[in-house]
Amino acid sequence: MRYLLDTHVFLWHLQGDANLSIKAKNIIDAKENLYFSIVSLWEIAIKINIGKLQIYRPIEDLSKELQYVNIQILPLLNKDIELYSALTLQLNHRDPFDRML
Repeated sequence: MRYLLDTHVFLWHLQGDANLSIKAKNIIDAKENLYFSIVSLWEIAIKINIGKLQIYRPIEDLSKELQYVNIQILPLLNKDIELYSALTLQLNHRDPFDRML
C-alpha cells in the first residue's frame, strides 16, 4: 500500500507529538511507500511566515528529514492543475492545500 502523508502527520512525526497514532508511527517507521506532496511543504512555509506555525528547526531540515525517512516528495505538475480546475468545488471544504492534495 502507498501512503500520502498529511501535513500534520508529518509535523507530528517530526516533533514526536503524542497526536501521532501508533498505526501512523508504525507506517512511517517502516520507511516504505511513503509520499509527501510539495504542496504540503508550501503549506508549512506559508504557515511559518504568517505566524500560524512554529517549528524549532530550519525549514531546510524538513527536506532532509523526508529523505531520512525515505519519503518521496511528489511534485505539483501542470496536468495536476488542469485536473484540479475541472473539479467541482466543495463548499464545505475550504482549505486550499487540502483541495490540492
